[in-house]
Formats: sequence, structure tokens, C-alpha cells
Amino acid sequence: MQNRKRNEAEKEVMKMMIDADITQKMIAKHLDITPQAVNNRLKRGSVDPLIKAIEELKENRS
Repeated sequence: MQNRKRNEAEKEVMKMMIDADITQKMIAKHLDITPQAVNNRLKRGSVDPLIKAIEELKENRS
């Protein structure tokens, strides 16, 4: 059950990144963390900061 939630959260964030044309490297720079840390957050399911960063980056690009 927990694994399913993580997979769904990861898919949701990846879809948001693709739709916004944003890379993990861009998110990492915005959050001042490494791209590997972004990937680790995706895999762990800790995506709230990533979603917020994607939304902020989308606003900045507009």
C-alpha cells in the first residue's frame, strides 16, 4: 500500500515536470540541493517540496 502511494506521487510529479518542461536539475538548483537528492525525494515519496518548487518555477517562466 505504501509503495503504491509512492509510485503514484512519483508519477504525478514526473507528469508535472514534463508538462512544465522542467528538469530535476532545475528543481535541484531552485531548492539548493543536488539532483540526486531530488531523485531520492521522488523515490521516497517526499514530493510536497518538489511540487511547490515546480509551481514556483512555472510562475517564474511565465
